Amino acid sequence: MIRALILGASGYGGGELLRWLADHPSVEGIRGTSRRHAGQPFGAVHPNLTKLINGEFDAEPDWAWLHDCEYPVVFAVMPHGEFAPMYAAWPDGFLGEATVIDLSADFRIADPDLYADHYKKPHPCPELLSQWNYGLADVSPPVDSRRIANPGCFATALQIGLLPLVGQDVDFVAISGVTGSSGSGMNPGEGTHHPTRAHDFRAYKPLAHQHMAEVEQFLVERDMPLEVSFVPHSAPLVRGISITIQFRRPPGWSSESIAELYENSPFVRVRPELPRLLPTIGSNFVDIGAVTQGNLAAIGVSLDNLAKGMASQAVQNMNLALGLLETTGLWSAGGHPG
Repeated sequence: MIRALILGASGYGGGELLRWLADHPSVEGIRGTSRRHAGQPFGAVHPNLTKLINGEFDAEPDWAWLHDCEYPVVFAVMPHGEFAPMYAAWPDGFLGEATVIDLSADFRIADPDLYADHYKKPHPCPELLSQWNYGLADVSPPVDSRRIANPGCFATALQIGLLPLVGQDVDFVAISGVTGSSGSGMNPGEGTHHPTRAHDFRAYKPLAHQHMAEVEQFLVERDMPLEVSFVPHSAPLVRGISITIQFRRPPGWSSESIAELYENSPFVRVRPELPRLLPTIGSNFVDIGAVTQGNLAAIGVSLDNLAKGMASQAVQNMNLALGLLETTGLWSAGGHPG
């Protein structure tokens, strides 16, 4: 049985982890930290969990409780740049055989120069990067790994959408993306505060989104000299990510190749058209589809940014790392309609 400790359990990602882990048949206990909400029940911050999961936020991690089980798992859901120094400060062997899954960007990028280029600051602990494995569950699953860097939400959609172009004669793609406000976290900012967003639609970080670091790493690993133009947009949504990849169709390429590529991926659903967003919300599924017209083609990908793009993919990575059935605790649909 598994005991799961969530570092930073009071944010949207932490709440999603609590929700998914509460339904996981192999998880016997869950603890979560939050200095701000220490002593409060989980339901005080995440009202959807009231009566579904007992417990309260701890000010500090209960390491003795975590280690007193056969399979300890740590999920770090902390702001970018905060977990790596904490991890570096722990004594050698402190976590033992625990599986650690980091949901921030701290260990996603193997090249510290690439990290610095996209996050505009040096990596805090570059000497630790080689210890971690990138866990894009449906493309490069972290089997038997104990240190897993969970992908970013846009990065998940982008890589799943670009994989059908590996080995194809394509040298440039233009990608537009749409995301909901929950991806910016609980604290409202100029671009996420509801009154300024509810009836607006705008591009942000055009050609410079930080998740492109993961895409560049993906392309280099697959020897793809592909130029990518990516423009994300902030939409009047709470949850969800939808991207459209446009390119000149290479000779012989068809949308049927996508179904063959993902036929063994339980959480990738191939649609006969560009996918809608709503059927993925609240689930660990990612929907993908493509259309062609003459020598032009477009691939679409939709997913829930807090689930597949964050928390539920972390649980999928946990299942893979511990040798559990990949779908354990995750085989459920979102609501329809939303």
